[in-house]
Amino acid sequence: MKFFIYSDCLNPTQLKRRAPEHQFVCKAYLEDHTVQFCRWSSQWRCGLGSVAPSPGERVWGIVVEITEEDLKLLDEFEDEVPAGAFRHLPVTVVTEEGEKMLVTTHAATPIGKFKPKEHYLEWVLKGVRHWKLPSECVEKWQSFMPR
Repeated sequence: MKFFIYSDCLNPTQLKRRAPEHQFVCKAYLEDHTVQFCRWSSQWRCGLGSVAPSPGERVWGIVVEITEEDLKLLDEFEDEVPAGAFRHLPVTVVTEEGEKMLVTTHAATPIGKFKPKEHYLEWVLKGVRHWKLPSECVEKWQSFMPR
């Protein structure tokens, strides 16, 4: 299954833990969506990133091929969020070459608005830089830094 990864799972350490069999496919973005922090993470003690519709914006990430076992691990979120807090969502992403690809991703069921913390954002940015995602992606995640 092709799966779109866009937030803390971009960090290679976390991706290896949550989808150990993953195979990188390509860099891509999700059109007309933005990042929001609508779930609380007891592990991070802050808001968790999710995608939400937002005309004209886009969320960069990577597409990976994962196994059914990987999907189960991803769904468990290491028991960090309640079952059902995130749902599978079929989405069309656009690759760097401009090709459209139907994939699956996780999206949170919103329960409020929460602020991300610097340590969480640095973790995400380490992944963004690891995958050499475009500067607009780096700038977007940096824009969430507490001031």
